[in-house]
Amino acid sequence: MPSWNAYLCDTMTGRINAPIDLPSFSWSIDVSDSSLATTRDKGVGQHETSGLTLPWEAIPGSTYEQKRRNIAPMRRSIVVFRTGNDPAQRSSLGTPIIFGAIGVRKDTADDTSFSLMSPMSILASRYAVREGQYGTGPNHTSPNSIRFDNLTYRAIASEIGYLCTDLKPGGTLPIDWQYRGEKGTHSREYDAWDIQNNSAADILTKLTNVMNGPDMQFRPYLTADGRYVRWRFVAGDDETIYLGLDRMHELSYHPYGATIENITVDHLGPVQRVYTSGAGTDKAQITHLSQDLRLSQSADPYPLTEMTYSDSDTDNPGVLISHADATLAANKSPLMQISGDVHANDTDQAATPLLPLGSYWPGEPFQIVIQGHRALPDGIYHTRLLQMSGDETDKVSMIFDVMRDPDM
Repeated sequence: MPSWNAYLCDTMTGRINAPIDLPSFSWSIDVSDSSLATTRDKGVGQHETSGLTLPWEAIPGSTYEQKRRNIAPMRRSIVVFRTGNDPAQRSSLGTPIIFGAIGVRKDTADDTSFSLMSPMSILASRYAVREGQYGTGPNHTSPNSIRFDNLTYRAIASEIGYLCTDLKPGGTLPIDWQYRGEKGTHSREYDAWDIQNNSAADILTKLTNVMNGPDMQFRPYLTADGRYVRWRFVAGDDETIYLGLDRMHELSYHPYGATIENITVDHLGPVQRVYTSGAGTDKAQITHLSQDLRLSQSADPYPLTEMTYSDSDTDNPGVLISHADATLAANKSPLMQISGDVHANDTDQAATPLLPLGSYWPGEPFQIVIQGHRALPDGIYHTRLLQMSGDETDKVSMIFDVMRDPDM
């Protein structure tokens, strides 16, 4: 039977060390904000693992000092592999699904508990400024700036990631920033004096949240020699902003047989106006109104719903407008969102796995064939997987991208 296997590893290199037993845990992987709400942005994919409480006997090490060192926060990480029915895979480590640095740790005399930090959590504490350029200007100022021209969004993200990891002392992380230098049409500039708004995580989030910004995600993989686990930064390009469009996964629901069960459907009305504010103060603040009033002026109208959006570090009107338009585009229609559960151990009649973990990732397209569900008209629903989560069992809970409500 497929199973989970966990190992300790070094955060900065991804080198796999000793196996570790995880009796219970919960995990979540997403590619965007998966909530159905009027403030919905895309964001960058997160990997989160929580609920890790381990007895000291489960921690590798011959002494308690060594055990504590082996789970040092930030210095050590944990990777969790999923093995399948394939004999070749069972003889190897399997497919890495969860990988993260040990975060804040709480110890008692009997056990220790902690969660795992995703790359974005680590990058929230890395800032885009060149070494030796902060506070070194006249009168301790920081006039230096970093500018990127004629690049794709994912190239700018990769350059920022590389700057905030490989180019900082002690900053190395096992991340492949594979799009550096990719030519495009976009430009960005980041000022050293504005450092509080220039964490790597913030910059990546803003790049993916602009109008037609690409999906961005970190996916773990095992190196060919089987000794290291690394993150591969993956992102859509400027033309094809979504991930995994070269494949299509299928799920089906029927009251008497299904590959997806426990379906729920959330519904939300439209937003017609977005008031957006950017950099500046008082009467000099940059502002923009994005609106689409057609549904409020139809024969069977929706009442007007307005919202605000603030992006105080944006002093470029064009960028602010693109943020406002993207927020309106995500919310201007009546929306619905499908959720449900699948089982990673399910097989067909030939014992071939139907939905093995590692064969699909958040961001990839799904079609859901619905028959006989009271909450939805029969039909085929084309969507994307936004989030998957689970625990130490084979149950995987899925949240799919919002889509227009067919009843509205």
